[in-house]
Amino acid sequence: MVNIGFEIVVGLTNRAHRVIGPVKARVGAATVFSKTPTLEDVNWKLQEAATRMGANAVINVTYDRGISATSWKALTATGIAVVFETEDVKCPSCAETIKRDAKKCRYCGEEVNQ
Repeated sequence: MVNIGFEIVVGLTNRAHRVIGPVKARVGAATVFSKTPTLEDVNWKLQEAATRMGANAVINVTYDRGISATSWKALTATGIAVVFETEDVKCPSCAETIKRDAKKCRYCGEEVNQ
């Protein structure tokens, strides 16, 4: 099963995230006459692999196109599987939803140490 809200990011991101680990996916064409693998094909495989690891995104993705020993045309994607943190968290005092970067809860006035 593939996540609908899954993100693939070429390069780094400033969003809060937790690193799970490196992930790699490869697609290939069996013969000279087979369809050349597309970015969509390899991104689908990368998403499947990262989802199995428990990730909801892959960052710092790079692509390498070439010929491999088992495939005439190959496309490989590598990246870092991560879990993007939500922008909102619950206040530890009143449990209302506040922004992750908040220093003070707007509902109860408690200082938030995150």
